[in-house]
Amino acid sequence: MPYESVEDIDIYYEIHGPADAPPLVLIGGWASWSWIWFRQVPTFKERYRCIIFDNRGAGRSSKPDYQYSIEMFAGDTVGLLEALQIESAHVMGISMGGMIAQQIAYSYPDRVRSLIVVSSNFGGDNAIPMDDKTMALLVAVPTETISMEQARQMRYRATFSPEFLEENREVLEQIDEWAQRYPTPLYAQVHQSAAAGDFDFESQVTQITAPTLVLHGDRDRAVPTKNGELLAQMIPNSKLVILKDASHFCIIEKYEELNNEVMSFIDGIERG
Repeated sequence: MPYESVEDIDIYYEIHGPADAPPLVLIGGWASWSWIWFRQVPTFKERYRCIIFDNRGAGRSSKPDYQYSIEMFAGDTVGLLEALQIESAHVMGISMGGMIAQQIAYSYPDRVRSLIVVSSNFGGDNAIPMDDKTMALLVAVPTETISMEQARQMRYRATFSPEFLEENREVLEQIDEWAQRYPTPLYAQVHQSAAAGDFDFESQVTQITAPTLVLHGDRDRAVPTKNGELLAQMIPNSKLVILKDASHFCIIEKYEELNNEVMSFIDGIERG
C-alpha cells in the first residue's frame, strides 16, 4: 500500500488519473478518510491527477496521541505533495478539510493553483456555529440506552438531508462499511475536533491570492450556509455556489452538480 513519511507520521495516499494531468489534491474532514471522495474521483480522474489521502489520526495514516492543529494538517498535505514531487496543485477540502485548504492557500501560496472550499468556515468568533440540537446529534456515541446503529443514524441526521437518508439506504450501508473498516480512535477524534475548534482565520482569508470557489449546501446544519457566504465575501477573487436542497455532505448528495461546478472552475483556471 502506498505511504509517504512526513515529519513523524506515515500518510496513506492514492493517486488516480493520468500522470501528466493537472494535479488535484482532495482533503477530507473530521474523522473521515479518503473514502469520502467516492463520488468525485471516478469523474475527476478522467481530467485530473487526483491525490487522495488520510489525514493524521484517520484511516490508514498514523494516529499519534498528541495535540493537532490545522497548521499541522496543512504541513502534512504539503509534505505529501513534496514527497510526490508535485510543485503545485488545485486544492479542494470539505469541512475541516476546507480549513486545511485555506491554511495551505495562505501559508504556501506558490503550491496552490486554485482553492476549492466545501461546507466549511473561517473559524473564530464570527463563524456561524451549529445549533445545540445538531451538535448533540453530531457527537452521539453508543451508551447503555443508545446502540451503535442509533448513534450512527443520529450523526447522519446532522450531516445528510432527511430525503437522502430515506432514499439512499444502500449508499449509507456502503458508507457504514467504509467507516467501520478503519475507525478513528476517540482520542484522535478529540484531537481533530480541537484543531478545528482552535482555527481562527478570519483575518488571513482576506490575504488569500489563489482563485477560489466556495461551495455550500443551502440546508447545511453542521456548518450553516451563512459561513460559505461569509467566506466568499472575505476571500478576494472568489466565486460562491450555493447548492439547492443540499446538506453538509453535498459532495455525496449533489455530487453531479458539484462535480460540474468544480470541473468548470478548474478547467477555466487551466485555460488561463
